[in-house]
Amino acid sequence: MHGSSDRRTALAALALGVIVTAGVAAAAPVDVLRATDGARECVVPLAEGATFTYRYIQSMYEVPVVEDLARDGDRIRVLRIRSSELRAIEYYRWDTPIRRDGDRFVQQAPPYATDRLVIRVSPPYAQRIDGEGWSCDLEARFPDEVVTVAPEVRPALTLLR
Repeated sequence: MHGSSDRRTALAALALGVIVTAGVAAAAPVDVLRATDGARECVVPLAEGATFTYRYIQSMYEVPVVEDLARDGDRIRVLRIRSSELRAIEYYRWDTPIRRDGDRFVQQAPPYATDRLVIRVSPPYAQRIDGEGWSCDLEARFPDEVVTVAPEVRPALTLLR
């Protein structure tokens, strides 16, 4: 009888350890990037220093543009812009030099970071944000809405929806 009680105590201690460990893991903070229109959201993991892109069709010249961005604490740092159309790059009027890289033009951004991007999603412009292992099609998820994109820290459990 005594061995059975010891076994139950050991199993209870093991179960409690698993529950506590799972609870700690679920509450652990995770760096994310959140895009939301206030009603819907796209939440993806984005670690400190990780890069991502904002891709769209530039409305004036109707050409693809890629903005390279990075998480910088609770801010978004603008790294560079790329496009096959020189005028789409010149539109930004940055003071840094524009260089040719294969079939694209590239311009490094001047030092700049913001706490959020505010994007007006318009279906003809194929807007999306992409990172390593994830993509959020803004046009599909937030048609004709204004979307705020910002870095956040959330408990890991909230990402399991």
